[in-house]
Amino acid sequence: MNDNGAIPAAGGAALVAWVAALGCAVACSGAPKSERESTEQLCASGQMRSCGEVGRWYEEGKGVAVDTGRAMQLYEQACSAGESRSCGRLGAMHMQGTGGRVDLPRALVLLSGACIGGDSNSCTLAAILLENGRAGVRDPAKAAHFYQAACNAGDQRACGNLGAMYADGKVVAQDDRVAVRMFQQSCDAGWGPACSSLGRMYEQGRGGLEPSPSQAVALYNKGCDLGAGSGCLLMGFACEKGLGIESDTSRAAWFFVKSCERGHELGCHFAAQVYEQGRGVPASRARALELYERGCDLCYGTACAAAAGYYEQGHARPAERAVLYLEKACTCDHGVSCVKLGEAARRSAPPDPERARQYFDRACKLGDAIGCAAVQSSR
Repeated sequence: MNDNGAIPAAGGAALVAWVAALGCAVACSGAPKSERESTEQLCASGQMRSCGEVGRWYEEGKGVAVDTGRAMQLYEQACSAGESRSCGRLGAMHMQGTGGRVDLPRALVLLSGACIGGDSNSCTLAAILLENGRAGVRDPAKAAHFYQAACNAGDQRACGNLGAMYADGKVVAQDDRVAVRMFQQSCDAGWGPACSSLGRMYEQGRGGLEPSPSQAVALYNKGCDLGAGSGCLLMGFACEKGLGIESDTSRAAWFFVKSCERGHELGCHFAAQVYEQGRGVPASRARALELYERGCDLCYGTACAAAAGYYEQGHARPAERAVLYLEKACTCDHGVSCVKLGEAARRSAPPDPERARQYFDRACKLGDAIGCAAVQSSR
């Protein structure tokens, strides 16, 4: 082939020489690199987006053995160089405790930065942390801003959560019609919690909807089928009350347990109660305690306090575990438990007035009148 790409016109030896040269060129070039090899080579040469992609392989086990430590190392490397998506993935790992312990404050920093950098999934996760305050910072207004950014980018979880804010009206101006529209959009896209929320709007006849128990139940059931613990919980209530369907306590208990299994803390609490009281299932303190403890693990303070009661009353051992559950209950915003801990610190031998004051102060901040009175009396 000439410089201009033409095949030599000469025959015989010239053509043979040309074919030999072409064969050498192909052979000497080696086999083409696979996409994986090329991505790894780009990462090694400092292309940080490629490092993030390799990190994802190790996190998810795509073509390689799962290695969360290696994934975090690669994400950290890419994030430090400003690769937003890697910051978001690293933040999500810290949020979920993947590859180590849960670190919500670190997760919030990473996810917020990734959100500002344009990663919509990070906006949603950061908003969840800012809304519930679990990472030590509660900022519902900023959460709404992040939800809006993610919703605009097509994240239907964010649209559903923002809809809940419009329905609640505590952060943004209440607008039930906007809430219904966002719930419908998110539910149609397959986000189960939005189906549950839309069902509530039908049950209550809000946002221009005609009250419809049957439509509400259909949406609760859809939400539960899509994996939303809230939908299973609301189906449990519907079965207990006979809302749009025949009352059935056994079926209600099944839905409460299903709600708990899908990570809904209230579902765990109500499931525990039906076993405690024997409503639709055989009464079982052991099963009730197990469900209260699971609700406590999800930081539902009332469930923690109920679990503490089992140990205090001798229904479970060792009795010392009661204090651990009261501590967790107080941490999870159960003011009465903070008061109990404060009173215990005041009665301890020797008394610990400073520790007692801290518990009472937290109880007061949570709105507990006894805690506020105790703070006042200690001044």
